[in-house]
Amino acid sequence: MSHVAPRSPLAYRKVPARRRRTSLLVPASPHELGMNSYRILLLANICHGLVAVALFLESLTILEDQLRSFERWHLVFLVALLLNACVLLLQSVRHRVRTWPVLVAPVLVALAVVTLPLAWTGEAPPQDPWVEPFILLAACATVVVWSLELAVAYLTSVTVLYVLVMVRTAAVPDIMDVLFDATSRIAFGVVLVVLISFVLRGGKNADQVYADAIAQELQLTRSRSQAEEQERLDRLIHDNVMAALLDAGRAPGPVQRRTRELAQRALDVLVFEERRAQGKDTTMVHTLLDDLLESLSPWRNRVRFNSITPYIRPPGEPRPLIPVETAQALVQAITEAVSNSARHSGTEVTFVTMDGGACPPTAINPEGFYLRFQVVDRGRGFQPRSIDSRRLGVRVSILGSVRQVGGDVEVDSAPGRGTSVTILWPRDARP
Repeated sequence: MSHVAPRSPLAYRKVPARRRRTSLLVPASPHELGMNSYRILLLANICHGLVAVALFLESLTILEDQLRSFERWHLVFLVALLLNACVLLLQSVRHRVRTWPVLVAPVLVALAVVTLPLAWTGEAPPQDPWVEPFILLAACATVVVWSLELAVAYLTSVTVLYVLVMVRTAAVPDIMDVLFDATSRIAFGVVLVVLISFVLRGGKNADQVYADAIAQELQLTRSRSQAEEQERLDRLIHDNVMAALLDAGRAPGPVQRRTRELAQRALDVLVFEERRAQGKDTTMVHTLLDDLLESLSPWRNRVRFNSITPYIRPPGEPRPLIPVETAQALVQAITEAVSNSARHSGTEVTFVTMDGGACPPTAINPEGFYLRFQVVDRGRGFQPRSIDSRRLGVRVSILGSVRQVGGDVEVDSAPGRGTSVTILWPRDARP
């Protein structure tokens, strides 16, 4: 009989690229992409925006000559590319990574190339149109958003189309020069997108290595916990079952009442441990509160309780029950949040709030109540997006443990404005 229920492996892995592409308007986060991939994409967005602005400024010097060969309405694509670059830079300043602005650039460049024959006035252009340097930038954006293969296909097709347009608009085209120019552009672009692809792949591999390290660390911690749990269970069996058997063996005559009581106690212990191992054991919410107060006792001098709600249901109604594993995870997360506040906030006071109440029954908690905890300090704060990936206290002890039992965690902090950690269980509750 197994006394420790197996748990699903807990690992922090990035969301597949397919999911990112189906939610283009949703900003990505380091938890979804992985810290290294997130930083690379953020840097790529900044470079894209700066290069696009530089190309726009360079295009201003040739627009006077271009207006004799191409209609003015064709400049709408140039202005759109500038606005798109501004959006990328604005999102980068706010430390956000969105997919749609990067995807807009290749679309605008392709439309600009396709509409060049329509905008041609019939006069041969004195030099290459403004759209030519943007083709390479669009190919780089394609490899960031999609894949290397699609970027190469995009670069080749758009460049060939652009060369055909230039052959048509040129007064006396030199076929050899045109072919050499097109080949050199494609070759240089392929080398560049391959380098960008290697950088992106390196970031993904680094995130994978980190995720595997986290998973191994959690597995090692879980193995130690299972060994300690088995040792504790062995002591319980020895202290209860063996005591009952020894008493029954030494008692003369028929089985005495005391022997039956000890045997029943031993059976109750085994039943309790079996239910606990299967995740069926429960505890009351006020017992959870007692465990929380005891767990926070090392910080009794700094913790201030803003509000504590010990009774989730009105007096006279059955007291709500919560799984023991869930109660332990919540207590562990709150204790870790208070510990982080004591170590990093730079203040002497941490405020703790616990409330809850009735709500519609949910899939995670059919009993129909919710619990909400908040740990707040007014210290130096930090930037949640730039948190050190090696700090396992936030990622494992708080986020990981709460989400594993069906809860949700929201960390709100900023430099100089303190930190607020809000824990809600269950996550599908509607208070």
